[in-house]
Amino acid sequence: MMTTNRIFLLFSVFFIVSACASAQMASNPTNNPEQWVSQLEADLADARSQDVNVLSPGLYDQAQSSLLIAKQALERGGKLSAIEKYVAEGNDSLKKAEEIAQVSRTILGETNNARTKALKVGADRLGEPYMAVERQYLKLTKSIENDNLSYAQKNALEVQGAFRKLEIMAIKKSALGNARKMMADADKAKLQKIAPSAYGVAETALNEAEIYAGQNPYEAEMISQKNLHAEFMARRLMAISESSKTFQSMTPESSAIYVENLFAQLGQALNTGDMRDKTVDAQLGALAAAAGTMERNNLSLEKEKTNFQHEIAVLEQQLTGVQGVSQEQADAKDRLSAKSAFNEQFNTVQRYFDADEAEVYKQGGNLVIRLRGIKFPVGQATLTPENYTLLSKVQRAIQTFDQPKVTIEGHTDSSGSTQINHELSLKRAGAVKTYLVANKTLPENHIQAAGFGPDRPLAPNTTPEGRAINRRIDVLISPTQAP
Repeated sequence: MMTTNRIFLLFSVFFIVSACASAQMASNPTNNPEQWVSQLEADLADARSQDVNVLSPGLYDQAQSSLLIAKQALERGGKLSAIEKYVAEGNDSLKKAEEIAQVSRTILGETNNARTKALKVGADRLGEPYMAVERQYLKLTKSIENDNLSYAQKNALEVQGAFRKLEIMAIKKSALGNARKMMADADKAKLQKIAPSAYGVAETALNEAEIYAGQNPYEAEMISQKNLHAEFMARRLMAISESSKTFQSMTPESSAIYVENLFAQLGQALNTGDMRDKTVDAQLGALAAAAGTMERNNLSLEKEKTNFQHEIAVLEQQLTGVQGVSQEQADAKDRLSAKSAFNEQFNTVQRYFDADEAEVYKQGGNLVIRLRGIKFPVGQATLTPENYTLLSKVQRAIQTFDQPKVTIEGHTDSSGSTQINHELSLKRAGAVKTYLVANKTLPENHIQAAGFGPDRPLAPNTTPEGRAINRRIDVLISPTQAP
């Protein structure tokens, strides 16, 4: 940084140059007052884009005032000489402002850099915290205008640090704002009393994310990961709180029956049979075993796929030397190839979806995607943005099969009128079809929608859980070449 004497000398040179310029008012090159005013307005806009309005705020405001007076004189048909005088004064103030701005850039170099970084991450959207620091910054630039360089030099480092804090605040707000809001909502709902352990875990996750973001503000990827973890724990807190409320209103027996129903639904999905005569631990063990069996079946399918590929290779070798392959042999090869391709596509599509999003299974020659995670407003068939991520996975799954035929099936529970439920299920299936066609998944004639209302339940409609299972969308994919 320059010494005080050298900076003062630089300031004095700029001041003398500007004083000479003001004493010798240049005449405007044309006699068009509108052009004079327009040019001054453009020069002020250009100076603002270079931060002259904050690097030399007083002189910039003088130039702005002169422009306003010149505009008013022009609008009321004032004298040409008066308009020229106001414009010249504006130009003179602006020139001085630009000279002082250059001095401010020299003295406040690092402070200006800190301010720029803070603005780049949206610190100006913090409201009063930002305005407070900005007022401190303007005191620095105004002191330079007033030839009080020592004040600017003395306080520049403090303001620089304040802008740095604003930058970190803005980064935290941008990255962690949703997690903060979720925890604030949890505080309003007094969830700490309902689920204290879950609340403590969620609070710790947010605090860790806050501390990491403060210490490593430019590690965007890791901050994002910690934020996602904090959001997950906040959602877990909400879920546990809801479950806690449910169990609080139950007797011990009704709580046991509630858990029994949950296990029964899982057992139905995993084909474990009725296990209600067993203890909770025994049921859980059986469900885990069934899930393990399903995993082994998937591995078996992978092995089966490998065997199919080997069989195809053997057939190709056998067919290489055969002249005039019979149609029967060709059909057998095609069927084997189609079956292998279908199994591979099935395994691929299964990996697209999480367990709470969809269940994927084979039904004859078709593949079925049962959308557990799709949500509609009550009694409506409008797709909300929260479904788009799931539907984009459905698009990807369909496109795995090139140009298949697709049927979208809508299903409801038994609540309300059967006719209304049929209409609602068809409309919801139609909404999914419209989304897929609009996003160029398949031509419209490759997709049809069907509504079955409450006719095909998967679970009893006597419980809220059963009704929730029955409200669903099934996507049936029929490959071009059946396996």
